[in-house]
Amino acid sequence: MRSILLVIVCGILITGGGEQRTSLSPAQATELVHVTAKPAKKTPAEEKVSQFMQEKLNSSKAVLEGLVTEDFEQIQKGAQKLIEMSNATEWQVVEGPIFAQQSAEFRNAAKELQNYAKKKNIDGASLSYLHLTMTCIACHKEIKKTAVVMR
Repeated sequence: MRSILLVIVCGILITGGGEQRTSLSPAQATELVHVTAKPAKKTPAEEKVSQFMQEKLNSSKAVLEGLVTEDFEQIQKGAQKLIEMSNATEWQVVEGPIFAQQSAEFRNAAKELQNYAKKKNIDGASLSYLHLTMTCIACHKEIKKTAVVMR
């Protein structure tokens, strides 16, 4: 079961989740490098959100480490931290029903992960972690769409 999960996760990471890739000409690539090489300075609010998301990522990494080492206490603590963070005001980057639904799905996946860790069920916890990760990716895709529309 773990090896199947590992193959699935690696496949998603390697293929970019099924997104189609386009090739760039050398001129387009150079332009892209110049555009992305100098990121705009973040506002204090953006910096706060960035730090919050980095903390969320660190908690997620702790859960992954717990899964790999079968440290169920570490998985539970990481999941609890993610649940707490999802209830924080810093979490509310965008308002609306879509974001509210994604947040609820994230919390449910984190609670499911925590429950499987309490039961010391590594396969259930692993699948719940995958679901949790997919909710993050889906939300970030939606946020990017929203940002493009707002520009």
